[in-house]
Amino acid sequence: MDSLNSDPRMWANFILWICNTVLVLFIAMLSFKLAEFKEDKGDESEAKNLRIWGYFFVILALSQIGNLIWRFAVSDALLIEILLRTAHTLFYVALFIRVLNIEKSLIELNWYKRYYFSAIVLISIIINIVTPTWVITEINPLQVILFAFVTLGFSVFPIIYFYVASKSSGTVRTNALKVSAGAVFLALGYLFNPQTLAGYRDIPGLSFYIDWLYITAPISIIIGALLIYDSYRKI
Repeated sequence: MDSLNSDPRMWANFILWICNTVLVLFIAMLSFKLAEFKEDKGDESEAKNLRIWGYFFVILALSQIGNLIWRFAVSDALLIEILLRTAHTLFYVALFIRVLNIEKSLIELNWYKRYYFSAIVLISIIINIVTPTWVITEINPLQVILFAFVTLGFSVFPIIYFYVASKSSGTVRTNALKVSAGAVFLALGYLFNPQTLAGYRDIPGLSFYIDWLYITAPISIIIGALLIYDSYRKI
């Protein structure tokens, strides 16, 4: 549990996490409204796509609420562990839903043949659930392997949209690149945060930079969410 002490970075982190959670919920609401609008116009395909974006952001918001609770509202070690794993799992579930949907579309267009990216995210979900706590919190060879695979799981999201951009042109290409860039910012916000890198504070020179992640990580998530929403708000 993080303490809201006199360090302004801790207070800034708390406020920014609340802000990005509210923002994500607002984007989810707007996505469902856009889906209703498209449905009324008879565009069922686009309405379905927008609803999936809505579900993506709802699950993302639930993940962030879980992060807020375990970091600032509870002190019991077991409860923190459960909330932490649940929050991380929810984030991967959000990725899985979105990646599975785009892979299905690519297969229908004959741009793609198998659900490789979805499988990677699914394996990441399983690894997140079964990995012992000591592997996550203590510096060890297994942690390096775990971090590499977790990074791969996060990377699937921007990579698949970059692939769509490479196969497209015009507005589709521009919007796919926006999603890809937004996904990178989301991944950076979740991967490079003070809690994830807490075990590296003892390495000379790193502690100062890790502390500044209290500010940069939630801002990165805000930028990512806005970029992704901007990719489909005018569709």
